[in-house]
Amino acid sequence: MYPDDTGKDLAAVLSYLIGRTLTKEEIWTALDMPRSTYYDQLDKGTLISADNLSKAGANLGINRAELLTRYRFIDPDEVASLAEEIGGRGAAPSPTATVVTAPAQTEFSESRPRLDAPPL
Repeated sequence: MYPDDTGKDLAAVLSYLIGRTLTKEEIWTALDMPRSTYYDQLDKGTLISADNLSKAGANLGINRAELLTRYRFIDPDEVASLAEEIGGRGAAPSPTATVVTAPAQTEFSESRPRLDAPPL
């Protein structure tokens, strides 16, 4: 069964997943919130929300689905069934998928001023 971290401190779980102890400043920075908001939500018990976990996961490089599953915002069985479903599809792209390629980069020595651009 997947770990249930529902009652655990967010700092402890994030530190465990990162592999080192995170400072409080690193945590509120990962949550994209000011220190006062962090402590306010911590005091009110509203710090652990799906939005906050998703932001922290994205900013710390933690799999967001794993973090949401650990705090039971997503049921582990749902994740397992989705993974099986995705795995069964293979790596074939969907028929509506389009591949976007970046335009070719020109070398600086080959660049020329735009004639339609206003002067600086």
